[in-house]
Amino acid sequence: MIGKQTDFRYLRILLVSAKPHVVQVMRHVLAINGVLEIEVATSAPLALDLLRANRFNAVFCDDSCGDLDGKSFAFAVRRDPDVLNAMTALFLICGSPRRRDIELARDSGYTDVVCRPMSAGTVARKLRQATESPRPFIAASDFFGPDRRATHKDSFQGEERRTPALVFCFDRN
Repeated sequence: MIGKQTDFRYLRILLVSAKPHVVQVMRHVLAINGVLEIEVATSAPLALDLLRANRFNAVFCDDSCGDLDGKSFAFAVRRDPDVLNAMTALFLICGSPRRRDIELARDSGYTDVVCRPMSAGTVARKLRQATESPRPFIAASDFFGPDRRATHKDSFQGEERRTPALVFCFDRN
């Protein structure tokens, strides 16, 4: 791995794919980065069962994970009350994603997208970012997942043009 070294030995990773070659490549890439504990689910329902029984630091889901498409899987993970950690990092593994595929993954609640072919460095960078400095989670009526804005600009310099927030005062007498 090139760049900042992170200790991934203590992470528990779930791989969701019915494709043996995807599992083999991901196991190799994660092993290069030092991940020791990797579980594999060959279908989305099996993955959901594992997420209901175990805590994982991250889930890598192949875009064709079988019974559920990627969007439905993310929705199920984020909204299922029996999943032990609905805020776990979710990564969608795509073969050749188009912009709308990436936007759909983002809007479904995925943390990030990993494109095949992938490098160990790319997976390490995305995994490090998701585990060491995760984005805040947003809960809305039609969305639950990491803030869809990839970057935050905390140091805005300029005139405030938004409408001021309304303040309600109630007399308790």
